[in-house]
Amino acid sequence: MDNPVLDAIKNRRSVARFESTQLRDDELETILEAGRWAPSWLNKQPWSFIVIKDQKIKQELSEVVPTAFVQGLKEAPVCIAVSVNPEEDPYHYLEGGAVASQNMVLAAQSLGLHSSWIGTFDVKEHKNSAESKVKKILDVPKKHRVISLLPIGHVKYEIPKKERKALRQIVYEDKFGKR
Repeated sequence: MDNPVLDAIKNRRSVARFESTQLRDDELETILEAGRWAPSWLNKQPWSFIVIKDQKIKQELSEVVPTAFVQGLKEAPVCIAVSVNPEEDPYHYLEGGAVASQNMVLAAQSLGLHSSWIGTFDVKEHKNSAESKVKKILDVPKKHRVISLLPIGHVKYEIPKKERKALRQIVYEDKFGKR
């Protein structure tokens, strides 16, 4: 079946290098709209998005996040930080931030753009974690949590195809393990 949403899902890959070509304003707005329309518990919408274009800030972020995508973080014309407020959704803020992140990377893919997903969330909220450093760089309020950094732009290289497990390997009927 031909389906544009499934095509975006199947073709999305994390990208490590970006061209310097800027995003158009309508592209960025479409990506942010996709995040805004993510589902959330009781429609609490606990997220905030920080659009980072400043090269100095992207450089600072690249120095504190442990990732293979550091160069891409510096090169991408835009990086979106996804922050959530646990007080607005104390039960599912993590999922809310994750699904908003996923919506945005899929929207970017559907526009012919590429992204990577750099996870920053630190479950134990260590004082010296990457998340705490990102929060400091971006002036994120103490009570908020940073779920991800999403560098977005035009890819610098050809993206390899990837395979997935067959459905029969991961799908069960009625109970786990039952085929």
